[in-house]
Amino acid sequence: MKILLINKFYWQKGGSERVFLHTKKLLEQNGHQVVCFSMEDEKNNLPSSYSKYFVPYTNFQSKNSWFGKALRFIYYPLAAKNLEKLIQLEKPDIAHLHNISHQLTPSILKPLKKHQIPVVQTLHDYQLICPNYRLFTKGKVCEKCKKHKYYQCSLNKCVQNSFWSSSLAGLELFLQWIFRFYKEKVDLFISPSQFLKDKVREWGIKQPINVINNFINIENFEPNYQNQDYVVCVSRLSKEKGVMTLLKAIRKLPDIKLKLIGDGQLRKEVEKYIVKKQIKNVEYLGPKYDKELFDLIKNSKFFIIPSEWYENYPMLVIEAMALGKPVLASRLGGLQEMIEENKTGWFYEPFSIKDLRSKIKQHYNESDTIEHMGSLARETVEHKNCTKRHYQLLMQAYNQVLSKENVVKLG
Repeated sequence: MKILLINKFYWQKGGSERVFLHTKKLLEQNGHQVVCFSMEDEKNNLPSSYSKYFVPYTNFQSKNSWFGKALRFIYYPLAAKNLEKLIQLEKPDIAHLHNISHQLTPSILKPLKKHQIPVVQTLHDYQLICPNYRLFTKGKVCEKCKKHKYYQCSLNKCVQNSFWSSSLAGLELFLQWIFRFYKEKVDLFISPSQFLKDKVREWGIKQPINVINNFINIENFEPNYQNQDYVVCVSRLSKEKGVMTLLKAIRKLPDIKLKLIGDGQLRKEVEKYIVKKQIKNVEYLGPKYDKELFDLIKNSKFFIIPSEWYENYPMLVIEAMALGKPVLASRLGGLQEMIEENKTGWFYEPFSIKDLRSKIKQHYNESDTIEHMGSLARETVEHKNCTKRHYQLLMQAYNQVLSKENVVKLG
């Protein structure tokens, strides 16, 4: 089968790109031809024989006029034009979309429907229902835009703390709702978590939604059930990730060591706080990648994810569990589906410095328990997040939207 795989970034920018690239590899390993469509990026992009059809690189942080930015941000005719050329050349059987907003826009749905190509889209966040994609603003979970009240985004300056940026993001979702971009042109959504599926249902999304958990190639992760004397947190340094809550909790546990890994807009604030409060038991390592990152995780006692927003289904949690580590997480969002309390990890109450501190202290020296739970975490991922299971569920989703004539192509 020939599958058109679409994502706005064609390099491993974040967790959603990791899913996109893993899906491409999985489909190719199972004998399918994958045709890709994305955005140009000479600095970062992976090689692609389809790159001449990619749209030009766009940086929305640059200082364009607000009106020009609004037009390009919401609907991009060139993306539709380039994609139509690719469709006419390759004639794909099905299209599988990932993140398309801003750089590609829903404009690409028009040629897909024109050529009667079934469309599946994986949801990686709350982009369908929330202008800032996170259901989080001003330091807390927010659902004020429910029932299409997108003006709330402007009033609360939910995007970059800017009235104009927030108004543009709210306008984007308003137009998508009015013109039914997704409602009429996407045949089926894939949600990595039941939580995300339920949330978009609450907000009025009616199309079929299949829950298919994110996956990894388990053979690439060698578990380590032993540990060194530290816990680890790997996170983007932004408000919704709860890193400051973690630092406030662990600063009063001087005998417990934390290795903090990541980068983001709060980096200076994090570094300043560690110095100001003289937190000697926290080692901030900055961003780490690949083997160096996984070695730091696999040698820890357990993995901490202190998120204060509705996480969907984070890849890092799967990877930590595959490396044999229990996970201590806030009781929010899709995290509640990934971890079984007192079996593969523990929960604490979101935003509670006291409860997080208590749980870290309680479990830090439970070496036998940590080792046992780490092995159960590994077993869970081997069953729930393996390539074989993901591929079977993905083919079932494709079958749902393909015509009877094309179903035979799945074999």
